[in-house]
Amino acid sequence: MFTPGGQLDKRNLAVFGGKGGGGMQSAPMPAPIPPTILTDPVSGKTFIQNNDPYSPNFQYGGPSAVDQLNAEIDQRKAGEKQASEASAATAAQQKAEAQSKFQTGKQTAYDDALKSIQGAFQRQGVEPSSYSDMIMAELQRRSNSTPDMDPNPASVYPSTLGDSLVADALSGKRTQTANTFNSIFKPNYSNEALPDSLTGQYTNTILDEQFTPLMAQLTNAQKRGTLTPTGYNAALDTLNQKRSAGASTIQNLGQGILASDRKALDDYISGARSDVNNMSLGANIDPYAYGAGAQGKIDVDKGSFGGALRNAVGETKFADITDLLNAGGAVQGSTNPSAANPIGTQAGNLSPSFVSEEELAKRKRGLGSTGAF
Repeated sequence: MFTPGGQLDKRNLAVFGGKGGGGMQSAPMPAPIPPTILTDPVSGKTFIQNNDPYSPNFQYGGPSAVDQLNAEIDQRKAGEKQASEASAATAAQQKAEAQSKFQTGKQTAYDDALKSIQGAFQRQGVEPSSYSDMIMAELQRRSNSTPDMDPNPASVYPSTLGDSLVADALSGKRTQTANTFNSIFKPNYSNEALPDSLTGQYTNTILDEQFTPLMAQLTNAQKRGTLTPTGYNAALDTLNQKRSAGASTIQNLGQGILASDRKALDDYISGARSDVNNMSLGANIDPYAYGAGAQGKIDVDKGSFGGALRNAVGETKFADITDLLNAGGAVQGSTNPSAANPIGTQAGNLSPSFVSEEELAKRKRGLGSTGAF
């Protein structure tokens, strides 16, 4: 006998033999063949392979447990792959949508900030395009610093950003204008523009108007013998002393005039500097215009200085011939001239009929006239 699989069926094998005749005996039944059992460690599914051909559930040529397990694993992996791919596709789509939303929000925040900044500049009365480089640089810097996928990209553009940029622009404009202003109006500007030497230009002229005639009178007095050489030198020393004193007086008067003119110039410069320091963003201040204005004041001050100095001197007399003759006569001893006695007492030196040139001149003019040296 053979099994359904074509193998020798040992269970039904007949054995012939024995005394007294022959007969057929059945062999002992072998133990059943245990099935093959395999389990998928991931899914936990179990696959059984029936190895007993005499089992009621035995199926000849059916899939083995290994084949069943492998098939299940392949199917599971295929499902996992499909699910993973679907999940990845969903995640990628969600990420793209989120990125698109973020970029839209980021651009909106940028555009809103730009409009806000432009409004801040327009409120100052200036065209924002004049400061476009400054504005765009700040906006780009903040845009680049926006965290990726930030749910609130507008947070990098504070509401005060426009006012801050206006303040920066104003500070820069004031600094630039102030630097130009300071290059024109340097320290000691008024002292250098109206120097002390201005007084010296007029001092000798004013003094000469008084002392040149006095010098001529002293020379005439010496020539007439009114002053001896000793007296002449003494009178000349006195003249020089009074001239020096007069020069000092004129210098002081000039200093007073210059001090007043310088103060007025300094006040003008101070007002101009205040304009620069307080200028608005929309204002256009030209430091060179202030420089031209200051120069105009300087020219006026210089042109009027001589007249102002003469007015200050007024009727001041720095010396007169009487003082000079008295100074000369004081050192001549017995020949001591004076205004009343210009030739002095020269007993034994002149004849009783001597008449001085001054007396002769008086007689020619009349007794009521007065002479001058």
